[in-house]
Amino acid sequence: MNAVTPTAAQVEARWPVGSVGSVAPLGGGSVNAAYRVQAQAGAFHLRVYRDPRLDRARREHAAVGVARAAGIPTPRVLPTHAGDTVTDLDGHWAALFEVAPGAPIPRGNLTPTQAGSLGAFLADLHARLPHNVDFPVSVLGPPASAGATRQELQQIEAAILALPHPDEVDGWALARTRERLAHLHSAPDDTLVADHLPRRFLHGDYHDGNVFFLGERPAAIIDWEQPRLAPRAWEIVRALHFCFALDTVLGAALLRAYRAHQPLAADELRAGAELYGALQERNVWTYRSVYLDGNPAPRAFIRPPPYRPFPALWQEAGLR
Repeated sequence: MNAVTPTAAQVEARWPVGSVGSVAPLGGGSVNAAYRVQAQAGAFHLRVYRDPRLDRARREHAAVGVARAAGIPTPRVLPTHAGDTVTDLDGHWAALFEVAPGAPIPRGNLTPTQAGSLGAFLADLHARLPHNVDFPVSVLGPPASAGATRQELQQIEAAILALPHPDEVDGWALARTRERLAHLHSAPDDTLVADHLPRRFLHGDYHDGNVFFLGERPAAIIDWEQPRLAPRAWEIVRALHFCFALDTVLGAALLRAYRAHQPLAADELRAGAELYGALQERNVWTYRSVYLDGNPAPRAFIRPPPYRPFPALWQEAGLR
C-alpha cells in the first residue's frame, strides 16, 4: 500500500479525540497501513485497510465486540463522529483503535515460560469465545487439490522469471517454488485428510506478534481481521508453527500450559496437524500476494530454500 500518511486534521474530522499532535507510520504490517496517533484524548492505533471490501472491516469490528463481551482483553474500536466504527480516508476504509497495553516479545527472544503463557492465554481464549456468532465468518475449508496448487505455482514461477531485476529474495522464492512443484508432482490430486474435527469461532491469527505482554504475562490480543470457524486443534498447531517454527522445547511448553487449562487429546492434536499440514502445503498466499497481486509487504515472509513439507517437520518436532 502506497497510501500517504493521514493528516492530523483528517483524524480530528473523523473521530472525537480532540486535537491531534502527531500521526506517525508504524512498520510491520503485512496487509494494512498502520499509524500511531497522539491526540488530546490519548494515544491510538489507526488502521487503514488495503482490502477495499467494507464487509472485511465490519467483520473484524464485530469480532472485537464479541471478544470484549467475553472478557477477552483486546483494544476497543472507537466510534467516529457519525457513530460508525469505519470511515473513508482518502479512498481507503479506516478505523481507530485503542492502544493495547504492553508489547509483543520478539520471536527469537521467547522463553519456555513465555511460550507457556501463550499456551495458557490461548486456552483461556478458547474457553471464553462462543462457539458460534451471529455474523458471517469464513469457514476453514478443505485443502486445494495438488493440481490446482501446481497450476498457481507455475504462474508464480513465470512471474518471477519475468522480473527485470530479481534480487536474492526473488531467488529464494523461485527455488522454493520449484521445490514445491517437484513435491506436488508426486502428491495425489485429492488430499485425503481426516477432517472430522468440529468447527468453532476462533481468532484465526493467533501468534506471538498479535499477543502483547506485560512482563511474562499476556495482557492483550490484537488483530481480529481473520476470525473463522475452524477446529481449535488447527489453531493450536498453527500457533506452534508460527510462533516457534515447531521448536520442540517451546512447543512442548505451550502444549503443557494449554492442557493445564483445557483438555486436549493427542488424537485431536494429531488430526489438527494433518489438516493444518495439508492446508499449509497448498497455501501459496505469500507468493501470490507478492508476484501476482503486486503487494510487496509479504516479501518479509519469504525464506531461503529448501522447501520442506510440513508433515516431515511435524514428525521431527515430536510434539504430541
